[in-house]
Amino acid sequence: MHAAFGYPGGVHASTGILCVHGFTGSPAEMRPLGEYLARRGYTVQGILLPGHGGAAEDLKGYKWAQWTDAAYNALQVLRQTCKHVFMAGESMGGLIALHLATRYPEQVCGVISLATPATLNDARAKLVRFARYFVPYFYPLKDADFSSPTVRQSVAERMRTSLDLDDPVVVQQIKNSVRIPLGAIAELMALNEQVVKELPKLTRPVLFMQGRKDTTVAPNSMNLLYSLSGSTDKQMMWLENSGHVLPLEPDAHIVCYLAEQFMQRVAGG
Repeated sequence: MHAAFGYPGGVHASTGILCVHGFTGSPAEMRPLGEYLARRGYTVQGILLPGHGGAAEDLKGYKWAQWTDAAYNALQVLRQTCKHVFMAGESMGGLIALHLATRYPEQVCGVISLATPATLNDARAKLVRFARYFVPYFYPLKDADFSSPTVRQSVAERMRTSLDLDDPVVVQQIKNSVRIPLGAIAELMALNEQVVKELPKLTRPVLFMQGRKDTTVAPNSMNLLYSLSGSTDKQMMWLENSGHVLPLEPDAHIVCYLAEQFMQRVAGG
């Protein structure tokens, strides 16, 4: 489930979509959208970004250009068989999609931007570029409430193993072991800044979506990205029942439907 995926397409095989997951995530978070579009006959490719798919600390040493380069290479493969190629990105994947669509407008037909950050919803983020020289890791679960069903589900999915989350010893071990290199977070922030800076140059159609219950990105992220975008063909949609990882949230069916409608309209059928 956490590996890259691909589907050859059917009736709409000439229209392809590259699905790009988020920071510390994996293709699994984009698979529901990919599978839906594949069932509808589109060619689909879901990429695994460098350093992702394993433990978060594996991201140490990676630069944001390595993530965008990997997506660009996957885009070239998809373009070999598809006349129209879209990009759909979740969170950081949305940043990557917007970046490539701005830089290579002739290669990207349109962008589906899911829960893409304009800024992170954490005041500590501003300290990362300095703190990384003194504190190498950030422990995201240090203060997590393991009685929360949302936290428990997220941990179970990420750990990919059956753990007794009612055992305080196990919970403490998880809190101490799950860590993200601050250098990698700094790279995410640098990519974020790059996209915000270049977004006025975007000319390709874009569909923005964000969940009302998203606590990861700043609440005004979608509105800000929409206003900054230079595209004359842009839409935005709030998903009232959803948090951050939109293809896995309660409104996923709406995400899938709107994505297909957007692709059909822009590609012309």
